[in-house]
Order: sequence, then structure tokens, then C-alpha cells
Amino acid sequence: MTIADLLKQMPDVRFCSVVRLNGKLVSSPRFQETRIPDNAVIYLLPLVAGG
Repeated sequence: MTIADLLKQMPDVRFCSVVRLNGKLVSSPRFQETRIPDNAVIYLLPLVAGG
């Protein structure tokens, strides 16, 4: 399963532009190619803007 596959199964994750997978940051252009290993720790990091 890839990060993209996981996000397709979750509701309302449009905010997610970066994922932390086992301590490493993965940006959205790499979601399709990044496989999730067994027992992975995943954090969805929201896009935050401010000024």
C-alpha cells in the first residue's frame, strides 16, 4: 500500500500535503510511489498558512 492508497481510504484529507512516515517527511508529489512498510508510524501534517 502506498501513502496515496491510504489517503484515498480516509475522509477529508485534502489538507494533507506532507506525511511523516517513520520519522521521515514525504511530500505529496511522492505519495503515489512511497510504500508504507508493515508496522509503520504515520502522521498526517496539515498545510498551515499564516501571515
